[in-house]
Amino acid sequence: GPVGAILDERGVAGKYESVFDLLTRLEQGAINKKVLESLALGGAFDCFDELHRAQFFAPSDKYDSFIEHLVRFASAYQSQKLSVANSLFGDMQEEITVQAPEPPECREWSLVEKLDKEKSVTGIFISGHPLDDYRMEIENFVTCSLVDIDNHQARNTINVAGSITAARHMISKNGNGWGIFSMSDYDGNLEFKLFGEDYQKFKHLLEPGMALFIKGGFQKSWRDESLQFKVKEIRLLESIGENMTEGITIKLPLENITAELVEQLDDLCQRRKGQHKLRMVLLERRHRMRLALAAKERRVQADNDFIAELDRLGVEYKVETAAKATA
Repeated sequence: GPVGAILDERGVAGKYESVFDLLTRLEQGAINKKVLESLALGGAFDCFDELHRAQFFAPSDKYDSFIEHLVRFASAYQSQKLSVANSLFGDMQEEITVQAPEPPECREWSLVEKLDKEKSVTGIFISGHPLDDYRMEIENFVTCSLVDIDNHQARNTINVAGSITAARHMISKNGNGWGIFSMSDYDGNLEFKLFGEDYQKFKHLLEPGMALFIKGGFQKSWRDESLQFKVKEIRLLESIGENMTEGITIKLPLENITAELVEQLDDLCQRRKGQHKLRMVLLERRHRMRLALAAKERRVQADNDFIAELDRLGVEYKVETAAKATA
């Protein structure tokens, strides 16, 4: 099959340098448009830095997609290659003149778009997870994973987060709307139901692919004495970090502080200005001493990008929630 042909050629002549190299090295008919689409959606061409996945499906010249353009290019290239090989002057190494098409410019797919399309052909997420962009929100504002929610029935408030995998909007016998939706996180899935005013209030958020933050708690069912999780609030997960973060505390052991680190932190704070309070705690571990400093004139945008840079610098930090932070 196509995958076997790709692997066999790579084994004989070495790794592919580009998608054009792949198409010109395979025999004519070894790979078709449908196979190329599946490979592109599944991320098989991510190793070629010059192209992102969305470009393969963007219109190109007179063709509906760049993939269609690539198929035409490969066909023309292989036909000319065969013609040269069969000509009377084939031993003169006549040059093949078919030019590779220029990739179209287009917007890159978001992580959710990319992963949704990836899963449609592979059945699983391979290159990431829809919640990867919300690491800060999940680590700092979520109580537990979806599959662990029953172990927190004693809590007054439980916060969970996930990406909607399925949603249905329905009408009851008495004409009232209600909805049922499934969410997934890194550990599993959970189904939720909304009725009455709750459904009317949050129904616009119940769409597959939406990353949501749900606040709720357990209460007795109206049917019996069993406890059921009751949704109290639903918000877009992307809004949680901005609205629930009071500030961020950066912890620096004195022995780790260098002129280079100070310069890097200063540059980070300059680039990521925002509304969140910035605090620093200097630690002298040998004598167990600490000095807390508040940067009154400087505020930062303590989001996922900011935290990712702190991780890269090897700096310890703590996100302060609006409810817990102190002035």
